[in-house]
Order: sequence, then structure tokens, then C-alpha cells
Amino acid sequence: MKNDYINIKIHIFEENHDLAMGVFQDYDFCGIEEDLDFLIVTFVDKVYENLDFNIIINDLQNFAPETNIISIEKISDKNWNEEWESHVQPVFVSDRITITPTHKLDEINSDIKIIIDPKMSFGTGHHTTTRIMCKLMETIVKPNSNWIDVGTGTGVLAILAIKLNAKYVYAFDNNEWSIDNAAENIYKNNVNNQIKLELADIDSAELFDCDGIAANIFLNLAVPSLSKFKKAVEKNNGDILISGIMIYDEKIILEEAEKNGLRLIQKLIEDEWLAFHFKCKE
Repeated sequence: MKNDYINIKIHIFEENHDLAMGVFQDYDFCGIEEDLDFLIVTFVDKVYENLDFNIIINDLQNFAPETNIISIEKISDKNWNEEWESHVQPVFVSDRITITPTHKLDEINSDIKIIIDPKMSFGTGHHTTTRIMCKLMETIVKPNSNWIDVGTGTGVLAILAIKLNAKYVYAFDNNEWSIDNAAENIYKNNVNNQIKLELADIDSAELFDCDGIAANIFLNLAVPSLSKFKKAVEKNNGDILISGIMIYDEKIILEEAEKNGLRLIQKLIEDEWLAFHFKCKE
């Protein structure tokens, strides 16, 4: 039986998207598309009819007071599937790396093809923070190295590390729905034997002595986590890669890195976003 769907377009600043995902994980949604300062959340119409969306908006406004509904649109089953699939197109990260949905795989000739079939756009490579993190990893991940992927989302960074010849990745996320999505993508890329996936947050995750950490997270998580990241890479003189930082917050993250004995090796800038490569000071 075919269903109709409801698209709710919500204005919410981009730095609050990660927290918004935590709110929506408690509801039976079909997909989330992200763009600059708004989300489009899709529900089956019968599910939406049983929701009090005012409660959801109030929950979002607790940490993002500017949140409001821009539009609500009803669309047919066929149109929604076609629309979602059309949005998830291949992303050419570099000459070597392409992130692609399964339905476009045969069209890709890149050396490294990462298959991502998401239910949300974050982690597909369309988001700036994912792309610039992938660009850093391409030059930094060494063969037979061990990595930690903090806030794995769709699993894209963990998968890329293995395809760059890392030996092992511990990937975790505090969103159960993201873990399910990551598990599917890891399996599709045939790297499940080299990636340990776990439901955990930064406080509860047990970080081991590793060669590198890839953390595509927002500032409010990155700042208090730098000391924990440093401890994990210190023994192996490893690399800390952090994305998800807006250009307006560069001074904050650099000052915190300095306090924790980290030196900046490299930074990438794209649009309003930054990615950093840190190492421990000698």
C-alpha cells in the first residue's frame, strides 16, 4: 500500500542541527535533508497525523530559540522517493575519492568509491564539513594505522579510513538511528570486518591509543573533548582532525588547542566552515 508523505521545512541555525537530530531520533521519521540554517524532515502522513508537532518545536526551541516552521507540504509516495533519490547525487571529493549512492555507483570511475545510502543528507559529502574532513584524511591516513571516528553519522569517515588502507577503525555515535544507518553503509562497502561500531557518546566512549582521530562535530563538543583526544593519540604521535567548526569560532578552538598542548599543522576553509589538523607539541 502506498503512503503519502509530509515534508516539514524548519528554520534552525546550522550549528544546532546535531542537537536537533537527537530530538528527532525519538520519532518515526523517514528522512532528514540538511541545508544552510534549515532542515526538511519527512514523515509518513499517518505518522505525522498522530504527532503533536508543537511539542517537537518546543523541544527544539529549548536549545535553539530561533526555530520555527517555514512550510508543510504533502507529497505522494512516488514523488517523495524520486525527490529524495535525486537529491543524493555523487560527490567528487577529489580526483581519487567519490561518495556515491548505490544507484549511481556504475557511473563512477574514481579509485576510491564510498557507497553511502543515507536517510539524511549529513554524511553524504554534500555537507561542507564532511568534504573538507575527507580531503584532510586523504593526505594523512597511513597504511595499517588505527583510527577513531567520533560521531560517525552515516559511517562515511570510518569507511574512507579503511579504503585509505587503515587497518582498523572504532566508530561511535550517540544516535541509535545513525548507528543503524552506518551499519548498513559499512556492510555495503565490505569493510565491516575492520570497523567496530558502537552506540556511545564522547564521555562514555573508551578511546584507545590510536594513530588518528577524525571528529566531525560542533564546537560545543570539540572544545571539552580535546584533552581526551590528545591522550588517545599522544603515545603514537598521532593526528587529530576536527571539522564542524565555523569560521567565527576559529579563535576559540585554536586557544583551546594551545591550552591542551596541541599544535596546528594545517587548516582547510570552505564556505563558512573550517577543518583542522592538530598534533601534540613535542
